[in-house]
Amino acid sequence: MMKTALSLAAASIALTAAFASPTLAAPGDFVGTWVNKDANTRGITRLVITSAGRNTLNIRVFGQCHPTDCNWGTTQLATYGVNVQDTNHSYGSANYNKGFANTFLGLGYAGKQIMLQSYTQFLDNSGRQNYYSREYFHKIPVVKVPIKHLPLSPNR
Repeated sequence: MMKTALSLAAASIALTAAFASPTLAAPGDFVGTWVNKDANTRGITRLVITSAGRNTLNIRVFGQCHPTDCNWGTTQLATYGVNVQDTNHSYGSANYNKGFANTFLGLGYAGKQIMLQSYTQFLDNSGRQNYYSREYFHKIPVVKVPIKHLPLSPNR
C-alpha cells in the first residue's frame, strides 16, 4: 500500500514537473538577426540565422572590418539538445574555414540572447596565436510595417 502511494506521488510530481517546465528552444528559435551587445567589439558583430527547411539552419557571420563589416559567408548551423531524446535545442555549432584560419563557433541560446564562443586556429604559419573569445548577442525585433494600397489610377 505504501509502495503504491509513493509510486503514485512520484508519478504525479514527474507529470507536474513536465507540464511546468518551460520549453527551452526549438531550432527555429535561433532564426533571426542577432547583434553583438558590445557595439565596440573588434570581433563578430552580427549573426544572421535562417531556416533551410526541415529543421536545418544556416548561419551567416559578420566580423568587424573597416569601413563595412566582413561577410564570412553562410554555413550550416547544427543544433543540439542536452540528450538524445531532447527536442528542445538550446545549443548550436558551426565551422568556418577561411583558408588562413579555421574558426569553430559554439552557440548557447538563452531566450533573449545568444552566447557565442569562438575558437580560432591559424593555419597559415604566420606565427599568430590561436585564440578564444566569448561574446553576447541580442535579437533584432522584426518590425512589420503596414502597406497602404494605393489606387492604380488617380481619382478625378
